[in-house]
Amino acid sequence: MKGAGGNVENELKCLLASKFREPIQARLKDFEESIKKSELEAFEKHFERSGYHDKLVDICNSAFGPESKCYTELAYAFVSSEPLIELGVKNFDVLIYNEKMKHAIFVECKTSTLGRGKYISDAYEAKKEVIENQTYLENKLGDEIRTMEFVLCIPSENVESIVRELERREYEGEIDVASDDLLLIWQVNRFIEQTLQLFTRINSRDKPYESQHMDNKLTKILGSGYTVESEVLVKFYPSSHPLAIGSKIVVEIIRNNMRADASLKEFSINSVEQFCESPTNLAHYDSETIGKKISNHFIGEGVALGLIESIEGKEGWFRLKVEGKRLNTILNNYKEGYKEAFVTRKTKEKAAKQVIEEHHKKYLDLSTYGEKSN
Repeated sequence: MKGAGGNVENELKCLLASKFREPIQARLKDFEESIKKSELEAFEKHFERSGYHDKLVDICNSAFGPESKCYTELAYAFVSSEPLIELGVKNFDVLIYNEKMKHAIFVECKTSTLGRGKYISDAYEAKKEVIENQTYLENKLGDEIRTMEFVLCIPSENVESIVRELERREYEGEIDVASDDLLLIWQVNRFIEQTLQLFTRINSRDKPYESQHMDNKLTKILGSGYTVESEVLVKFYPSSHPLAIGSKIVVEIIRNNMRADASLKEFSINSVEQFCESPTNLAHYDSETIGKKISNHFIGEGVALGLIESIEGKEGWFRLKVEGKRLNTILNNYKEGYKEAFVTRKTKEKAAKQVIEEHHKKYLDLSTYGEKSN
């Protein structure tokens, strides 16, 4: 974040140490008051949307979990969330693999119709990354991938809107319908027993099989709608909201300390890393690397937001700086403390940027005139 004269934080300090101190402070207060409400609403909306997205991913994973019909009868298994995320490229949310058929299904979950065109473009970009990194994925799986399918999973109430956009693109030639790996559509009906269903009425495709799975048996199961039982496989995903992940870690810390009759809010970085890196908690083929990043973020962000402090004299040990003596109280205070501190930080950052931009409009840097005259 840059102002006209460099780093915003440093520039603000300079202004507050100058003759403009009082008017700058007054404008900062005005901006913060006007910004905070919208930042709070944005945070809550993002947190809610992220939780809804995780729920869709949960449903897809559970439909191919150890107790599912797709697994027990057809050998399709959920094997990883967010394949290729570690490479920093466009990636899908779910990787399902059939070891017998050497067949992989990549699923991208989307929760709304906003930006539906971008959803489709992103899915095709992620598909391109999968194809380019097929050998890499095979090494991670420890097996070959002979065939692949790519799926967009969306809530049933959004299906019509997104399918119509997909049809428009295919009719107008933006997507090559002669391709062997067109996007398939899954819809999730949350209001009817969490039903996962293959959507087969894509009108821009001449042949019915172009909207179906290669495996007729899988098409039959999903085509009629598959009721997903509540089967929680993992605690979080690489891109889950940091507050959702942090809350799970806090619960783990408190419960472990209660079992060990230890100091309730103290924990080691090793214990957090062990929790985050476990494939039981984070289902990813590279859970160790990603889990370490998540644990580092939990502690680093917690310290930055004033929710965690290091324990003097105990290297690698930390303490939760939240009130409470019971699990629910500590957890609720952590959630509220995180939200308040995060929103306050964002508010101050935006207010500082706006007040500096306003100041530069009023008092143009005279050196720019000298540069123009040279």
